[in-house]
Amino acid sequence: MTDQGAGKVGQRVSALPLLRLGWVFLKIGTTAFGGLGAALALIERELVDRRGVLTKEELTEALTFTKLLPGSTVVQVVSYLGYRLGGWTGSALATAAFVLPSAVGMTLLAVLYVAVNELPGVTGVLKGLAAAVVGLLVATTFRLGQANVKELLTLVIAGAAFAVAFFGVNAAVIVVVAGLLGVLSLSPPTARQEPQDGGGS
Repeated sequence: MTDQGAGKVGQRVSALPLLRLGWVFLKIGTTAFGGLGAALALIERELVDRRGVLTKEELTEALTFTKLLPGSTVVQVVSYLGYRLGGWTGSALATAAFVLPSAVGMTLLAVLYVAVNELPGVTGVLKGLAAAVVGLLVATTFRLGQANVKELLTLVIAGAAFAVAFFGVNAAVIVVVAGLLGVLSLSPPTARQEPQDGGGS
């Protein structure tokens, strides 16, 4: 069993072949208008609810880890999830498939910028999209919170992070401090007691 499992990210690799993985992220990249909030909602629907190859906890984990890194969070989340589902090949394929529609769209918009910018309905469309993205982000955050914020302390940490974010505190600082609080207060009791039990034997 060890030999069969070598080189794989997990049993989910067989549940979502590479071509299917690429197709899923190509579809998400094509329809994720509005950035992180919309993309997370679509990833949750496709990979958590519909196919069951990820859990809400794993999606939250991906967002948590990538918040520590500079650059586009949504692309990093896609790269991370692609790695979890298909190794390095899955990561490269998922990232390329997700970015491709945006790259093509931006190229077309760059060519047609003047004409598109002068259309009277463009401003209204953008405002409507922005409002919808805010709603999607709030709904996705609420569902992820239900799956991950279960203890009183995690609720306090989530509330504090929400509050300090309004004062311009860097997201990476918030994540690091929350992680340290989790290590100090939320580590499993057995993990902390193990050295003491071993010494007493």
